[in-house]
Amino acid sequence: MLCDRLGSVNSRKMAIGVLVLVAVGGVLFVRHYFSPGEVVKRRLHAMIDAFEEERLLAVMSGIARSYSDQWGLTYESIGGHLHQTMDTYDDLRVDLELDPPVIDGLEVRIHIEFVLWGSYEGTRGYVVGSLSDPCTATLLWREETPGWRFASTLELDIPELRDQLESMNTD
Repeated sequence: MLCDRLGSVNSRKMAIGVLVLVAVGGVLFVRHYFSPGEVVKRRLHAMIDAFEEERLLAVMSGIARSYSDQWGLTYESIGGHLHQTMDTYDDLRVDLELDPPVIDGLEVRIHIEFVLWGSYEGTRGYVVGSLSDPCTATLLWREETPGWRFASTLELDIPELRDQLESMNTD
């Protein structure tokens, strides 16, 4: 009888311990999942998916209307460049690598490397960047009333456009 009671007490303690462990793990997961860096990474991946599917409005919904950068690009000019790219190339694909996000209050900076692939007149190949010389950028995201939005490009290197980007730099 005493053994039954001890076994019952131990199994309760075990059940409580497991429950506490699951609860703590759940809280840590939710905290990580909704952290600014993770939200920005998911938002960026969603924008890339929308770009590959040529859904311009879905891409533009992730860009701040106040977007500006040192090359003089704006929300409207980015939309124009994206539209032109989608019209010119078929089967667009982006190979993307992300560095860990850097969070500073209501801003998140994230450094990326990417290669844009596409087909033009039946020929598939690189649009910008390559496996040996990818494009790089540091993106600034800000938390706005409707959520996190891509607000500016702090650094940008597109191998095929280096001279053009340098001449456009207003910094």
